[in-house]
Amino acid sequence: MTIILPNIFSLLQHIETLRKEPESYRPERCPGCRHTTIWCHGRYTRKADEDGTLNPVSIPRFYCPECDSTCSVLPECIPPRSWYLWKVRQIVFLLLLAGNSVGGTVVASGSRVRRQTVQRWWRSFQDCYSDYSFHLRNHFPWLGRHTEFNGFWKKCLASMPLSKVMRLLHERGCLVP
Repeated sequence: MTIILPNIFSLLQHIETLRKEPESYRPERCPGCRHTTIWCHGRYTRKADEDGTLNPVSIPRFYCPECDSTCSVLPECIPPRSWYLWKVRQIVFLLLLAGNSVGGTVVASGSRVRRQTVQRWWRSFQDCYSDYSFHLRNHFPWLGRHTEFNGFWKKCLASMPLSKVMRLLHERGCLVP
């Protein structure tokens, strides 16, 4: 199980926070059984920095003795199941929303993201639109004025970073890519 810690928007901020305030990553309750006694259960590493200068990135894990389960706590900037940070995806999505082709987006993003990966992200983003927009409109009623895909996402991403959007959706039980 994964918990996303809000307001950690960069890998450098994550590394510094983990070094200076490691207890800020400890969940108040077990996400499974809601028990309040959670133990630190070590760390694992992930590749999260595209240029590799900050890799490997340490991710803290916690154990609940009540339900015998573990959870990881990711900073908001790192997606649960991806090598690429949310800021990379945000650039890709904004380029696609602006009308760029997938191939043009790969080149314009300045990232090492492959064409197939961009296509997969874009398809998933489109497939999840009704579920994501439902939850986001409930949380941000002003998004209800934008009924079509491009208008909705342009307004949403102009108002907040993709990392915050996906963290909110994750907290509501949506599977985020």
